[in-house]
Amino acid sequence: MATVPRSWDPDAPIVPPPDGVQSDFTNPPNGNGTMNGVVSFSLALTVVVWTLYAYGRTKHSLHLDDYLAVIAIGTFVVFHIFVYRITATTGYFVRGWNLQHKDQAWHLFNIFITTTMYNVAMIFLKAAILLQWARIFAPGERNLFFWLCYSVALLNAVFYLVTILIELLTCHPLQYYWDRSIPGGYCVNDDLLSPLSAAINVIIDLTILFIPQRVIWKLNLPFKKKLGVSVVFIAGILCIVFATIRLRWAVTLLTAGDYAYDVSYEILYGSLEMTFAFLAFSLPGVPRPFSALMQTTKSYLERAVQSSFGTKTTISRLFTRRGSSEAKEDYLDADERGLVSVAKASSAKSSVSGQQKLSIPMNNLSQEAQDLEILRTTTFNMSEGYVSDNNIDVKGILPQHHSWEPLSTKPEAHQT
Repeated sequence: MATVPRSWDPDAPIVPPPDGVQSDFTNPPNGNGTMNGVVSFSLALTVVVWTLYAYGRTKHSLHLDDYLAVIAIGTFVVFHIFVYRITATTGYFVRGWNLQHKDQAWHLFNIFITTTMYNVAMIFLKAAILLQWARIFAPGERNLFFWLCYSVALLNAVFYLVTILIELLTCHPLQYYWDRSIPGGYCVNDDLLSPLSAAINVIIDLTILFIPQRVIWKLNLPFKKKLGVSVVFIAGILCIVFATIRLRWAVTLLTAGDYAYDVSYEILYGSLEMTFAFLAFSLPGVPRPFSALMQTTKSYLERAVQSSFGTKTTISRLFTRRGSSEAKEDYLDADERGLVSVAKASSAKSSVSGQQKLSIPMNNLSQEAQDLEILRTTTFNMSEGYVSDNNIDVKGILPQHHSWEPLSTKPEAHQT
């Protein structure tokens, strides 16, 4: 959190206006439209993706990281509630000379709550990500990677708890943080807290991103699958990008003369940072609910068409494609089985890829059956005997013969 104004004059502007500029306390220019648009997109994207993830998790057993994510999403929503409250009071990107100290109490209170909710969300969200890494990349093991994930999660929690404690003890009484009219109230100098915490936050984000990379590239997976696994971390990279930009503005606020205006950037990039952190956590489980929804939609449509036309259709081909079952065995399925197990399965499958596959008609097979591969075939001979009879059409039963040769009247067996 950046430095807050230490002086309080009810009717004076927070920042003296430049020469030739008149303060506008009634309807000051602002960036509420831009801010609301960005944070609304951020909130909607996060809630939708996390809801899909949560829907997918209901099909399987829940883990500790799932419960931590529930707390994190709750604090994330509360964070944005108070972000919108700033829009309804003082607004965003409003120059300090257009704001009076007596009107800034709600502004400072909302900033205090959003800062606290950000810190609380990061405790549980980053812990959820790290525990998810441990479950995916070290399933059922207590190796170095497992303890590294848990150690970083613990250090992250301690760091944010200390940050929250410092925020709570900065002003005495606490209400003086936003209400400067309280007699005898004071705040200690916490100017370095915001840039220092932002810098440590970036370091933790980088650590979380790079911890699993060595494990991923050592797995016995084809290069394309390894690349696909790493693509999931794009959300984590964007999270670090916005955390770094937020760090830049935290440093800027040390010397900035217009806190009310510049702090809007910190809130904006903080919202985006949390959004992509949630995406990094949720993406591994998102395809499962998509698949379930498509299967449900397919079933409804098939029943609807069958009831209308009285015949079955092949609607399933509109919703599935060859290789979909194989895709379920890739990394996105590792959320349940662990990536090491998926890698072993992929290795076993590739070991038999050189065997000859049998090509058979699949018109009457389900799509799931068509996705399977025949790994071994068995050839056997069977003898069948047929007796010729005048009342039986022997065409296609007796061995092939030339048109100028008469059919034999002697029963004979045909070996197939």
